[in-house]
Amino acid sequence: MAAVRRWLRLPASPIEHSVEGRAFVFSGFAVAVLAIALYGQDYVVPVIGVIAAGIGHVVSYRERNHKRGFWRQVFLAALVFGALFYLIADSALALFGGILPQANFAILLVAITSFDLKTRRNCYSSLWISLAILYLAAVYAWDYAFGILLALWTLYLAGFWIASHLKRMEAGVRVPARALTLMLAAGILGGVGWFVAVPQPTAIPISPLVISLPNFSSFKGDLESPALPLVQLTGDPTGATTSVDLHFRGRLGDAPVMYVRTGAPAYWRGLVFDQYRDGVWTATNHDYREMQPFVPPRFLPPAPPHNLGTFVQTFRVLRPLPGVINAAYPIESLYAPVTALREDAYGTFHTPGPLRPGQTYSVVSYLPDLSPESLRADEGNLSLSDYEREYLDSQALSARGRRLAADITNEATNPFDSVMALTSYLQANYRYTLDLPRVPTGRDPVDWFLFDNKTGYCEQFATAETLMLRSLGIPARLATGYATGDYDPILNQAVVREHDAHAWVEVWFSGHGWVPVDPTPGVPPLAATRFPNHWAAGGLARLIPHLTIGAPAAALGSVGALALIPVAIAIALVVVLAYAWLRRRRWTRGSRPARGESELLRLYERLQRRLGRRRAPPETPLEYEHAMHSSPFMGRWPAQPGRGDAGVGQPGGEDLLEEVTRAVNEGVYAGRWPNPRRVRELAERIS
Repeated sequence: MAAVRRWLRLPASPIEHSVEGRAFVFSGFAVAVLAIALYGQDYVVPVIGVIAAGIGHVVSYRERNHKRGFWRQVFLAALVFGALFYLIADSALALFGGILPQANFAILLVAITSFDLKTRRNCYSSLWISLAILYLAAVYAWDYAFGILLALWTLYLAGFWIASHLKRMEAGVRVPARALTLMLAAGILGGVGWFVAVPQPTAIPISPLVISLPNFSSFKGDLESPALPLVQLTGDPTGATTSVDLHFRGRLGDAPVMYVRTGAPAYWRGLVFDQYRDGVWTATNHDYREMQPFVPPRFLPPAPPHNLGTFVQTFRVLRPLPGVINAAYPIESLYAPVTALREDAYGTFHTPGPLRPGQTYSVVSYLPDLSPESLRADEGNLSLSDYEREYLDSQALSARGRRLAADITNEATNPFDSVMALTSYLQANYRYTLDLPRVPTGRDPVDWFLFDNKTGYCEQFATAETLMLRSLGIPARLATGYATGDYDPILNQAVVREHDAHAWVEVWFSGHGWVPVDPTPGVPPLAATRFPNHWAAGGLARLIPHLTIGAPAAALGSVGALALIPVAIAIALVVVLAYAWLRRRRWTRGSRPARGESELLRLYERLQRRLGRRRAPPETPLEYEHAMHSSPFMGRWPAQPGRGDAGVGQPGGEDLLEEVTRAVNEGVYAGRWPNPRRVRELAERIS
């Protein structure tokens, strides 16, 4: 048992005396907290944490040589448990606002433990916790500037390592400016070239990743279908209604609704509607099934045939939204931070209450093969549900609407060509606008759109095509949600705004299931059927035409900031090692080491370890010898019994340090290195 305890016991860590090193530790924490404040938009706990950590570092440095007091340890442990209570209370009950409780807990943990940072291991622990804080901020970081914060943290880690080791050798905190400049320049330039030339890896989902902890609210009553805020008429702050009314359209602004980190652009589908009456879409089937917060693949429909793979989406909610899981469909698996989920009859997942700002959920979706070739050749055997009658109901479409649909598709020979003919006709002959007059009293919005106004927004286009397809015997329904948003193919993420609220058509193909089709002018009729181009140069070329005002300079000025860092470090190390090797070759002028040189230098290093202090970089061998003769270290090494000489530095015998120093100086400055036999004789005196 004693041997096991000795094996499990960590080696003692030296007390950290470097003021510069502690400053680097605090700076790394401050950078991580700054990232939380910038991207998490949380300020109270970060400010308190930075102030408390600064005071704690001062206290720890002043008392670094004092023994840890029992009651202080008890008090700090109580504070840690208090921080844990904060985490649970804020995550489950949102007592403190429910914003980034995990990050705030880590910030408080660093602030508390800053009052007890005595050893080097304690300082490293503080740095690793600050790295975890930086990771939490990275989940919500949606621009290239985050790479600057990550690079700063990396430099502070390197600075602490350098400062602590130089302090141990009793040397000043100085680094070779030329080598450091070369390392940074080579790393940045090499990283840029590598990032542009090498394909970026495609995300391979292992399991959904989510930061939010569960919300313990529960379902109450039957399932209602709150529509996304395409129409904002109610006083509900989420904009939730149970229908989509084509008579009205609310004004939607540019404010962000959610962030989506995704491996592929897609429509983020929410609710589906199957019945259209008097200008209003409703859902007729209110059945549902209860699901756990994590829905594994075995509880969901099988993968679509010939799909192109799966991709992960991480959604962060930025404003109150209806309790609907918006995601790319079809879904393979998902996790939401709630007590339970309900899946409705249309495959949409619902949460017990509205989604709050700051909540995060993750979804893994399939990317089906929706190429025109595969859809045109569709001869699958997937059966439609028992509610097929609703998906073929076109009685709300006027007679001339039916004739128009038949005329447009009279040359089509298969369902796919009919769908594309209708879609192309609407996109080419009708205009998209949000500035619509009120629908005249007694007129159906679709008939008025098709034959009178010929302008509309996405609901008009999608509703018209849905009813016209149904009149041709092709099952269709209305889907609502959000368009892709401002998608960045380099960072694989999208910013979804209010005006991205969208409606489109879902058409049934027997071999593919429900296929999204968008008749809105200016967008592709079919959803993306492949993963985005992961060659960075190609991705940047596609991004430039869609940059918003003020973004070109920022994007071009910081291209690849996130992806450069790991590659830059590796390239920088290779460059520095190659530079050192070339310099060494130049210094030695190609000559081979003299006999005994390597053995003597290894002996000199061994002797320094035995004396308890290494020679600092600025010290010459003679300066080191004189310093050691006047230090207490020389009297700590007793003479070897049974030998004719005294120990190191002992009077009355050969001074081994003096003899080795003389041999090193003769070899370095005169080129007279001792033979290996002489070095072995010296080594035997300290064995």
